[in-house]
Amino acid sequence: MSTSTSFSNRSTLAENWDTETLINFLRDLNINLDEDDFKILRKEKIDGQIFPDMTERKFMKDGMKWGPAMKLEKQAKIFREKSRVSEKGKIEYFWLFPCGVWSLQHFISWSTNMFGLTERNEAHTVFYNTLYIFRDDPMASQEIHEVVRNLLLKKKVSGKKGRKPLADTSNLQEEIIEKPVSSKSDSLVSSTPIAKKRSISKVLDASADIPLRDDKSIDILEILKTAVRDFDQGIIALGSSRSYKSSNHLYVNSEHYIKVPRESTYDAEMYRVLVNWLRKIHGYEITGQWHLEQVCDDGDYYHLYCDLTIKKPENPHLEALLELLATASISKLDGHFEQVFKYKEQLHPREIWIVHFSREDYVVTNPYWPSEKLQEKGLNVVHFWHDRDFKNVRMSARFRDTTDQYCEIIDEIIL
Repeated sequence: MSTSTSFSNRSTLAENWDTETLINFLRDLNINLDEDDFKILRKEKIDGQIFPDMTERKFMKDGMKWGPAMKLEKQAKIFREKSRVSEKGKIEYFWLFPCGVWSLQHFISWSTNMFGLTERNEAHTVFYNTLYIFRDDPMASQEIHEVVRNLLLKKKVSGKKGRKPLADTSNLQEEIIEKPVSSKSDSLVSSTPIAKKRSISKVLDASADIPLRDDKSIDILEILKTAVRDFDQGIIALGSSRSYKSSNHLYVNSEHYIKVPRESTYDAEMYRVLVNWLRKIHGYEITGQWHLEQVCDDGDYYHLYCDLTIKKPENPHLEALLELLATASISKLDGHFEQVFKYKEQLHPREIWIVHFSREDYVVTNPYWPSEKLQEKGLNVVHFWHDRDFKNVRMSARFRDTTDQYCEIIDEIIL
């Protein structure tokens, strides 16, 4: 994920912009758009939620000329990247600073310096959601537990309403943004018997072996499947009501604009499980939000944040680089299919993986794969679909095996 220096701080909440706010922002960029271009944006009702998913082809289909369509596609890409920085980069706070200095005010100040103006409600949600994850993590240090306990106690004393434990998912109902929805079951729930769950939390000792392939290299796909089976179902379920985004035009339960978990929800759980398993038992190095810097093809200076990396302590190179997404559109998937190679250029991992968690209908029965060119460059992709309560999870994957041939798995039951 990345951010360009040409993108103003006021774009932090760009997804909430209406069409006129978006047009005013584009005017200020002085990229020589005219009223004909803005009329098309108004006619098609392009706002801050839709704009990041727009492409040159889509703009031209709406009647725009090639020149302005190219310019707007570039700005749409910057929107996408800025959104990801805002969402995921803020979690880095808890790894950058010792727990003794954690506070909501300090977090807001740091977020503002790093990412521009931050709404207090947004900062409050990210800060306390992460504290609850630390609180419920039995492997967190006693010092962290004590700091978290005091911060949560101060929150309650200050008059803010306490919240239910993260594992409490009783009476959860599907939510649609700005309109009601009738209750219905998820379209991909299967009557097939659920696969046996391997829970790392129940075998957190030397018996929690690392899965290996025929050539004795670690089996990244099996690691991902095992880790997902150990996700806290309550945390993922509450992501749809406490740390959510809109599915926008993507169908979830045959409806648009459903509340679905944000990427940070999956990011935190994957990091927790891999640290407790691979690092604390087997001594692997797990790095989250690896901060990279690069001047990209457009000439702008970018800060890049690689989601997760896995490395054996005795090896000079990474075993794997993981880039996570949440209920992403095809345009966002395409963007990350390309983006991950910028990380590869600097980190030189043995394997690169796109790990897409999604609630979109048919994401695993009719999965979207990268181009053959990107697959030949070594890109592996796995899609995980799940229902709201994370009690039904299915997977499709396309990856390179030990013989350098691509394999494909479609709609495998995980939970």
